[in-house]
Amino acid sequence: MNEIYRGKQKPEYYEHLSRTLGFLDVKDMTRLAMAEDNVNAVKAMLKTNLYAATSALATNEGSQFLQRQAQNTQGFALVQMFFMIRTIAPESTHNLMKNLAKKVILKTSLKISGRGLQKGMKKKRVPYYPGLAEFDLIPTMHNIMQKVTLHSIHYADIVGIKREQVKKNVVLILDTSGSMYGRSLLNAALTTSVLSYVMEKHNYAVILFNERVLFLKHMKEKQPLQKIIDDVLDAEAVGFTNIEIGLKKGLEELMAIRANRRDKFAVLVTDGNYLRGDHPAKIAREFPKLHVVGIHQKNSPYDGLDVCRKVAKAGKGKFYPVRTFHEIPRTLLNILQQH
Repeated sequence: MNEIYRGKQKPEYYEHLSRTLGFLDVKDMTRLAMAEDNVNAVKAMLKTNLYAATSALATNEGSQFLQRQAQNTQGFALVQMFFMIRTIAPESTHNLMKNLAKKVILKTSLKISGRGLQKGMKKKRVPYYPGLAEFDLIPTMHNIMQKVTLHSIHYADIVGIKREQVKKNVVLILDTSGSMYGRSLLNAALTTSVLSYVMEKHNYAVILFNERVLFLKHMKEKQPLQKIIDDVLDAEAVGFTNIEIGLKKGLEELMAIRANRRDKFAVLVTDGNYLRGDHPAKIAREFPKLHVVGIHQKNSPYDGLDVCRKVAKAGKGKFYPVRTFHEIPRTLLNILQQH
């Protein structure tokens, strides 16, 4: 009990302490941990006995605890707990946690996105009109010199410069297979939200894959961000990893857009541990550009990062290794800002 009050241990420590506890004891420990805002202990109780800890969360005290967690720092613990209990939680608790999780994700992704994309503006010469901030001096002077008198100069003789955003076209392909289970859906929600904020005026698609493919958004499709986040929160992080099928659908979506190849690219987020399909480097060669964000998996018998590196090379893109899921949204923002 004293360790619950102190609240300085990692979840694994509390999980070890609670292994021999029964249903009622785990429930009581969860209630004590909630009262002390010891979120690590609460997550440990969920791992020890999911049903007992969930029954404690499905109380008034649990609701108050969850709302406090939504206000704490980034609130990631709340989102993680939602994914742990969403299939067994009572409807009222499920809905409360889902709404709080959406707020946490939207708030965090907006903070990460900042001012969005600042690059990619092109100059277009147009007839000048009042309010236009720039004009091209040399062709304007050439037009003026053709005039007999200054009184004959009109707006049409001034060559204005209008800056327009070059539309980018990007497909985000996210691995949500069993090998990525745990924080993969939190990553998918945050990364998708960042992409939606930053690419608001551009074309983008979002694909989740394991051994099947789920489209969250097609290119040029108008989809409210809240709806996209809802779909991520309802998605399943299960199944074998088939990177090839995710890339195949991503390529089809990207190539359906009529645009210059240099304005089209894809970003794959995966640990590289594929168990189905061909080596993904084969189809990666067909992309105009494919960047890969590779997630390091501890204690994995596979060298997934080597696969990620080869896929990025085949796709004429860059390889971005990350050690934690928290690095992925900012890495994506960095990739988008470089194009």
